[in-house]
Amino acid sequence: MSILRFSLTSLFTLSKKPENIRYALIRSSFLNLLARFAGYLKHLAIAILLGFSYQTDAVFMALSLLGIFLIFADVFDSIGVPNLVSARIKGEDKFKKLSALLLTFTLILASGILLLSILLYPVLKHIPVGFSKEAKEYSRISYFLLLPYLFFSFIFHHFGAVLRSLRRFTEYFLGELIFSASSSILIALGLYFFQDFRVIPVSFSIGQGFATLFLLLRGREHLHFKFYVDEDVKLILNHFFYLSALYGVFHLYILVDRAFGSLTGEKGISALTYGLLLASAPRGIIKLEHMAITALSEVKASLEKINLYIKHSLLISLPFMISLFLFAELAVSLIFGYGIFGYGRFSLADVDLTSEATKYYALSLFFMFIWPILYRAYQVLNWLKPVFFIATAGILANAFFNYLFVVVYKLGIKGICLGTFLAYAVINSLSYYSLYMRVKNEPGRSGVSEGKE
Repeated sequence: MSILRFSLTSLFTLSKKPENIRYALIRSSFLNLLARFAGYLKHLAIAILLGFSYQTDAVFMALSLLGIFLIFADVFDSIGVPNLVSARIKGEDKFKKLSALLLTFTLILASGILLLSILLYPVLKHIPVGFSKEAKEYSRISYFLLLPYLFFSFIFHHFGAVLRSLRRFTEYFLGELIFSASSSILIALGLYFFQDFRVIPVSFSIGQGFATLFLLLRGREHLHFKFYVDEDVKLILNHFFYLSALYGVFHLYILVDRAFGSLTGEKGISALTYGLLLASAPRGIIKLEHMAITALSEVKASLEKINLYIKHSLLISLPFMISLFLFAELAVSLIFGYGIFGYGRFSLADVDLTSEATKYYALSLFFMFIWPILYRAYQVLNWLKPVFFIATAGILANAFFNYLFVVVYKLGIKGICLGTFLAYAVINSLSYYSLYMRVKNEPGRSGVSEGKE
């Protein structure tokens, strides 16, 4: 008992000193596991206490619409860490100068994106083409209640990048846990007492506010502002543009799927949301690309190393793909349907729709694994321009296949998932072919390197 108490105490003990990587990995992994469990409880509470309806469809649609703007927060976070680390190595003054610039840019970007999201809503509201007038009103309410969540996300990612660049990893992951846990608790309590869909977007915004305040307080010594332009800043802005397409693929795939999901009737978008959540869970847990990026960097993204990780991806994803395709209904029923809660408001119809989405989304799991590996190979090669156009082609392909299967062939939820599968096939095939041709034609390199595993 004393050992357990010591472990839990040390887990939540914070320090402003740089953390040992191995020790931080253990703590951050545990905190990440807790955050994911809290996120699962959040979706479980929505399923059981509210069930699927046009109201839940509208909330998830609003989150997808705001996902367009959250792409920039993800990209800025990705760019911030390596540049801040580089600045820290050069000296404290360089780090302070860059962190002040990034905070200034973050606030400008967050404010500009917030204003843009408001101004563009009259256009964005037409994306769910199949929504009734009532469903569009639910979506509008959810969208505007989520705006604080959007704004706080930029500030959260900035201070998260600053703290991680200083090797203060635990604080960042504790911030993620605060968001996940607080929003889950607020959703569960709010839905239990009020049975009102507005609880969900309000909880997201409040939870993100709590998490952002925590990181801001932990990094308050870096609360400085500065504006300047040099070659390094120009390079950051250039990468920001190209990486927006890379990081935007997943968000925009979801948006396209949910736009066509609005044509499948009530509960369609909610079923797609939960189906994708279950089907992509193995990739979210394993995150092979985070290990691959180091190995790819060591051998300058050799084709042999890329092929090795593609094989690993197939070996890891294939058992999950087969299991989810064959036993999707059992998995959905066990997670959301049966147990001490009974079905709650999660009806048999909800089980059937979610099972169908899970089953056919699972077909894309292999491609979900290898896409992050391929675009990280482009990052290692600092060759972002072609993959920008490939990413754009993938988004267009997803829209085309969704139209073909949903509008023309009337396949409903199954058609949306199959459209995503084919779009991932297109984007991964084009990415691999371009990398293959570059390696093949590059002087001094062959299609197969001699690098060791």
